[in-house]
Amino acid sequence: MDIFVEQLVKKKRDGKDMLKIILSIVGAFVIIALLGLLSAFIPFIGMFMLIAVVGLIYGLYLMITSVNLEYEYVFTSGELDVDKVINARKRKHMTSFDVEDMEVFADKSYSEFGRYMENPRIEKLWACVDREGDDLCFAVYNSGGASKMLLFSPNEKIREGIRAMAPRKVFLSKSQNNI
Repeated sequence: MDIFVEQLVKKKRDGKDMLKIILSIVGAFVIIALLGLLSAFIPFIGMFMLIAVVGLIYGLYLMITSVNLEYEYVFTSGELDVDKVINARKRKHMTSFDVEDMEVFADKSYSEFGRYMENPRIEKLWACVDREGDDLCFAVYNSGGASKMLLFSPNEKIREGIRAMAPRKVFLSKSQNNI
């Protein structure tokens, strides 16, 4: 059975993102102030200061826009690929796996969710809209000999595609199960 579903979700900014932005701005102002003081004591440093300030502003721009994340899920005939898109300009492949090889696919209300989350031997890959959201699902699978847990926010079409390919490994609550 050939199935192709693509979904792009935007990550909501959380407290860590806002803290990163605020600390970056404060750090930039502190560095600019220190460079200003330094220029008072060292003559002929003006050109270096201008280049340093421009570089610092550009770095600050890159840091602030790096928290604009989107995740792309592509489900193709039993294989799920997940990419991270940073500020709509840079794409980074996160993971791929065949759903027939996964251990479990469920939502966060699944009784074993806590056990998987607390297991330090399972690498967690966050690719979701909101870590506390009601639509949070997870898939546990092996990749390169290591156990991984993908936490993501798939739409109904992707959930149904996974269910069609590996029905015995899918455990979704009734609210996620609109059949």
